[in-house]
Amino acid sequence: MPLPAWPSILGALRGAPNAGLNWRQVLLSTFVSIWATRLGTFLFSRITAENGRDSRFDSIRGSVPKFFGAFMAQATWVTLCMMPVLAMNSLPLSAFPAGLGLGLVDLVGLVMYVGGITFEATADRQKSRWMAAKREKKHSEEFLTKGLWGKSRHPNYFGEVTLWTGIATVAAGSLASTQGLAGVGLGTGVGGLLLSLAMAGVSPAFTSFLLFFVSGIPMSEKKYDERFKDNKDYQKWKREVPMFFPKL
Repeated sequence: MPLPAWPSILGALRGAPNAGLNWRQVLLSTFVSIWATRLGTFLFSRITAENGRDSRFDSIRGSVPKFFGAFMAQATWVTLCMMPVLAMNSLPLSAFPAGLGLGLVDLVGLVMYVGGITFEATADRQKSRWMAAKREKKHSEEFLTKGLWGKSRHPNYFGEVTLWTGIATVAAGSLASTQGLAGVGLGTGVGGLLLSLAMAGVSPAFTSFLLFFVSGIPMSEKKYDERFKDNKDYQKWKREVPMFFPKL
C-alpha cells in the first residue's frame, strides 16, 4: 500500500488542490512561529541585560508552589493561545474553499496580525533602547513617555491582544463555515457555530484576561504607582495617556 504524499507548503501557498494543506494553515502556523521567536528573543535579551534575572519573578522565585503556579499559568496561556491554530490545522483540505480564496474575514485578520505584531515589536524596541540609554547615563528619565509609550501606557500589550485577535479572526472564518463545522465534527446548528467561534476566540479572550486582571497591566501599574506616586510628571502622563487603546 503506497504511503500518502507529504503535504506541500509551497503548493498550499499557491492554492494547489493536491497540496494537502491550505494556505491559511501554513500562514497561521508561520505567524505563531514568528511571534514565539520574536518574543522569546526579546525576553532573553532583556533578562541577560538585567544580570540574568527577571525582576517580575523576584517575589515568587523562592516559593516552589508559587513558581509552579506561574509556570502552569504560562503553559495554559500558550495552549489556549494556540487553540485557533490547532483547530484550524485539524481541518481537512476539503473544508477550505478551492484555490487561494482570500475573503474579507481573512484580510481583516491578516491586517490585524501584521499591525499588532508590528506595534508590539516597535514598542518593545523603543523601551529596550530607552533602557540601554539609561544604563549608559545618556538620560535621567524615570519612565518612558515618548514614541508609542506616549500614545498608550501599555502599547506592547495592545499589540499582543491585536495580533491574537487577528489570528482568531482568520481561524474563525474557516472554523465557523459549513465545511469547517463538518471538518471538526460539529453540527451546523447554533451550538456547533458557537463552539467553533469559542475555539477561535479563546485565544485573544484569555490573553486579555491575563493582561488586564492577572500578570500584565495590574503588576505594572501597581509597581509604577508605588514608585512614582508623588511624581507630578508621572501623574500627568497617566492622566493624559490611555491605559490600553492608543490615542490618535
